[in-house]
Amino acid sequence: MIATTPMTMHSEHKYWESETSLWRDDLRVWQQELATAQGEIKQLEKALEDHAHALRTHASTLRLDEGVFEGHEHALVEYEKGGEGEELLQMARQHSEEAVCHTVHRAAHEQFKRRHHTVIAHWNLLLKSVREPTEAVSPSGNHAIIGPS
Repeated sequence: MIATTPMTMHSEHKYWESETSLWRDDLRVWQQELATAQGEIKQLEKALEDHAHALRTHASTLRLDEGVFEGHEHALVEYEKGGEGEELLQMARQHSEEAVCHTVHRAAHEQFKRRHHTVIAHWNLLLKSVREPTEAVSPSGNHAIIGPS
């Protein structure tokens, strides 16, 4: 058994009081930060809705492009089978424009990919961190789960 003097106990109590005061300051700041975050949830929801809309728009653009490609491919196949190829001259003119458009879509797709991966990675990290329980030691010496954050 360790002998504790009144002086040691007094010193520890002062230290604990100081430490508890710092913890209260931390908690005040954290509560303010959390309140700000909770107030920004609507902004986050709007950003996610905007992201979903942008992805739907990108998907629609890809479907339209696919339709154009299919039409051109069909005309090329018909020409190769002996068709007159009347559309080929116009398609040849459009082809360079389509190549530029495809390059723009490629860059946009890469930008969507990077942004989406970043959003989802941060989202998963956030969900994981708020689901982890916080453990503390109760005064009786037992570990107590304070709760999922």
